[in-house]
Amino acid sequence: MSTTLIRALAIVALFNTSSAQAFIIDGNLSDWGVKNNGTATGLAPNAGVKAHKLEDQHGSNYLNPGYGNQAYDAEAMYVAWDANQLQIGIMTGHSPLTPNNPARNSYGAGDIAIDFGINGLFDYGIELLGSATTTRGHVYSGVNWAVGLFKSNGSWTGYYDPNLAANRARADSTHPTSILSGTDIGTGTVAYTTVGQANYGAWPGDLHYFYEVSVPLSLFSADWASGSNFRVHWSQNCANDSIWVDATATRLGMDTTGTVPEPGTLALLPLGMLGLIALRRSKPPTSRHHAPTTAPYLA
Repeated sequence: MSTTLIRALAIVALFNTSSAQAFIIDGNLSDWGVKNNGTATGLAPNAGVKAHKLEDQHGSNYLNPGYGNQAYDAEAMYVAWDANQLQIGIMTGHSPLTPNNPARNSYGAGDIAIDFGINGLFDYGIELLGSATTTRGHVYSGVNWAVGLFKSNGSWTGYYDPNLAANRARADSTHPTSILSGTDIGTGTVAYTTVGQANYGAWPGDLHYFYEVSVPLSLFSADWASGSNFRVHWSQNCANDSIWVDATATRLGMDTTGTVPEPGTLALLPLGMLGLIALRRSKPPTSRHHAPTTAPYLA
């Protein structure tokens, strides 16, 4: 076999076994492709993100369906996964430190809701901050959701406390906010920032906060394995501004984005390694009389 052909096979085999993008869960979205450059294009993610939505608003008290300016603005959501983990990134103008005190018109952060089948049931919830009944980073099934302050037509329910029974009966259930109760089925990882950061998006003077989440795909069992369409949703406890992303679950070996190796490409890995070994053996020995003129630099 020619050296050129061996080299080509080795390169093809090794490059086609690249694994999915894995994000560091540290509250920094730079590895998702988000740039701190004060432009709208800086919010566009890299190729490792499977689905995303951008809603970079500014200077308007109305957010849809509620109000609150930048302090209650849900601005971007990013969703990705690899063979083992579902990963979610969120950018918002709402500080995680915002007190949850409806009597004083102050509402804390909600939790992440996931709806497999996109049928409005929101089967799973991921606790972001922790509460008296739920634990930060844990995943819950069979969730009893709190809802916001607005009806399905966008009008105000007339209540300030989203947990009042009368309000929950009237509010829009398609915008769940916080996990009230559910079955704890496992643990993920959550990181978030508590210091506002400027120079993101088209309005560089606005302050932004970030969440990153990673949870095992195994917690979604058959719902993920079936390749269902699913929705990832987040809002504050008032639901003044909700953001969500729709995507389709893909199993290992069936991902058409090229970020997860399929069995056929995995089979090429030994071929690539053999090709590199053959190249090394076919390479003529170098003369022992030509030592390097300088020592290697070690950082």
